[in-house]
Amino acid sequence: MIIIRHQSAYTYFQLMVASMMLLVSGSIFGQEFEIKNGVNIQASYYNEGYVNMGWELMAEYPEIEAVRIEIEPNRVHQARNWIREAQEHGYQVIATYHDFRKLGSDKKDELLKAANWWKKNYESLSSFGPIIINLMNEWGSHDIPPEDYAIAYNEAIDIIRPFYSDPIIVDVPGFGQATKIAADAYTYMTDENFIYSVHIYTSAFNIEQNRWMSHEDLAYLDATGANCMVGEFCDNSSGGSDWCSIIDDCYVNGWPLFGWAWNGDGANMNMIEPHWRDDPLAETFSPTEFMKVVIDKLAGIPCYTQADEECMSHLIGEPCNDKNEYTINDRYNEYCHCTGTFISQFQSNISEMDMVIYPNPVGQNQQLSIEMFKVFVKGDIKIINSIGNTLLTQHVNQDEQIISIDTHGLPSGLYWASFQDDENVFMSKAFFVTAN
Repeated sequence: MIIIRHQSAYTYFQLMVASMMLLVSGSIFGQEFEIKNGVNIQASYYNEGYVNMGWELMAEYPEIEAVRIEIEPNRVHQARNWIREAQEHGYQVIATYHDFRKLGSDKKDELLKAANWWKKNYESLSSFGPIIINLMNEWGSHDIPPEDYAIAYNEAIDIIRPFYSDPIIVDVPGFGQATKIAADAYTYMTDENFIYSVHIYTSAFNIEQNRWMSHEDLAYLDATGANCMVGEFCDNSSGGSDWCSIIDDCYVNGWPLFGWAWNGDGANMNMIEPHWRDDPLAETFSPTEFMKVVIDKLAGIPCYTQADEECMSHLIGEPCNDKNEYTINDRYNEYCHCTGTFISQFQSNISEMDMVIYPNPVGQNQQLSIEMFKVFVKGDIKIINSIGNTLLTQHVNQDEQIISIDTHGLPSGLYWASFQDDENVFMSKAFFVTAN
């Protein structure tokens, strides 16, 4: 089952359809420049950067085609080895200037310092093969004015352009979460050859609106026409952002995805073990629980479509409650994938109207159930295909909570469900119809 939470998101559907047609190839402004899906690596902090990367295990996961390597400014020599090894093993490389002391800084001098670091070190770092520059990890706070953000990046990009002509990855401010600031800054950016990078976790938050990050935040950014990617994502199990379904939308939208983290997280989000802090030169590694979390998203597997072993006797759509008070997903069990009691403390953070769709995917000639929450007006449910055509319409009475849709006649593929009253159109996330 997938939980859908949107505020007024009519433009979201329009840009989703447009992006389906224009961005699936991954080309940037008509250029044949593709960023592949991959994982993050943070090796700077362990054994002075001399670590065993575990390439042999990574090779067992073909979904990983690229690596994003965070480089502390004093780890250039070690980073050359990381990049060389990645390229020798056939991985595309994004290299990111990362100064942990300056994360979230609004000081332009820090961003210019990063640009000049690239000016000094790019030739050495790229000596074994091409790298993609991610100018600086998580520069800019939730409070930086859009124009100031753009002015700083314009100056920094100007420093890099004499020696690097490919797209530059630019992290969205607010630790990759303040998408509205980045969107509003877009018109002030003088060099269009860049890619916005968002960082999506359960804890991702919209400070301006005092709520968890939602699909609306990504739609607002995408509506600018900027090229976008997900530079970091994972479920860190603290917070209320429905990160998984947001990543589903980014995947459908053609945004490159980079999971956090292959190793070096410093906490509990490593995809492999042992952690480098415990054994930086381990000869062999094994996958952790986060391996499946990240690989499923890189492979495009939608959220909550299959029951896990923990599901026990619960069935998809069966009422239950996982009693996890730390996530907004308590409307349903995110492990058993069934509906449950919504924790009241989060009610102020949800949008005006929500829909839960299940089963997802749904087979042809089956019943698709749509549960409506906080809908106090009558209107119409519409099922819309990937090119914008309305295939089914069903009236919804005021306070009607569960609507059944017969999928007979719907070809297998990707669809959206929308609810429309007299004034607003609300969009759900995508759902899938599969052949029986």
